[in-house]
Amino acid sequence: MLQTTDNKTIPKASRAAPRVRPLHVVLAVGGLALLAGGGWWVVDHMGVITTSDARVRARMVTVSSEVTGRIVELPVAAGDTVKAGDVIARLDDREARLALDAMSLDLQALEAQIAREKMRAQLATARGGSRIDSSRSGLAASEAEAATARARLQAVEADFARTVTLKSSGLVTQATMDRATASLETARQAVVSAEAAIERSRAGIGEAEAEAGEAHVIAGNVDALVIEASALRQRIAAQTLTLERHDIVSPVSGVVDEVFADRGEHVATGARIALAHAPDDVWIEANIKETDLADVRIGAIVEIRMDAASGACPGRVERIGDAATSEFALIPNANPTGVFTKITQRVPVRVAIGAACTQVRPGAMATLRISTAR
Repeated sequence: MLQTTDNKTIPKASRAAPRVRPLHVVLAVGGLALLAGGGWWVVDHMGVITTSDARVRARMVTVSSEVTGRIVELPVAAGDTVKAGDVIARLDDREARLALDAMSLDLQALEAQIAREKMRAQLATARGGSRIDSSRSGLAASEAEAATARARLQAVEADFARTVTLKSSGLVTQATMDRATASLETARQAVVSAEAAIERSRAGIGEAEAEAGEAHVIAGNVDALVIEASALRQRIAAQTLTLERHDIVSPVSGVVDEVFADRGEHVATGARIALAHAPDDVWIEANIKETDLADVRIGAIVEIRMDAASGACPGRVERIGDAATSEFALIPNANPTGVFTKITQRVPVRVAIGAACTQVRPGAMATLRISTAR
């Protein structure tokens, strides 16, 4: 339909509003979305440090054999829960048990020998003391008899001298002289016998003292046997410990992560049997850029998001490392070419995990948001 103005015809559509193109709408909406997203990102990252270079750590305990032997029992498998002291593996202990039994029998025999030697020492002491007393009494009697014999000899010698004088005067007969001579000889023999008895008594005292000295020798032997028995008891204690070590037990209450041996396998001292960890002794180790480290403080609140679980759980900064992770590299970068490229280093930060966190397994990855609020 046409309208005329000043004798000119103008189309009606030419006066309508301009159309909005779809591309403009998409660009406008996209710009608003980017603006909103950027604003949210700025707000979300204000006052926090975010890192995904974080993983769960645990005190992994390697259970090793302390003795050599063949595994006869292996009651655990990976994933089993154990308590401290539970048997992880049991080695063949027959040889160690036989050695312990032999040592115990040797100790019994040695203790019996000690008892016999002590009895010998007591008997030797008693006999020696009794013989010394008897010999001393005999010596006293012999000395008394010798004194009597000497006195008698003096009297007989005086009588003999008078008899000789009388004989020279012809006042006594030859028979009287013969009797005087015989009496003198008898008195002299009595003195000799008495002195011999004294020597025998003294010799008896010496023998008795030697027997008493033998008791001291036996006592010394007893002391040596006692020391030997003490050393044997120490060996028995060591062998008992060796026998106990044939039962390889878990040092921690936790979870068995891996088993390295099989039943029937012969293991050497120090061989790894299993690997375990305590679930309540885990933490997160995050590697934080050194440029962000100034804003991290011990005790700071941390939001933890485990990759294996949905939702967030709380944590806190427990420790900040004193050296960058590059210092612990197996192959240090010596930069022999002289070409230097500066790379931001990372420092390990230990984060304590809250009780609400789930799926916390050693080695699991996590994303952390560390609050920098003071």
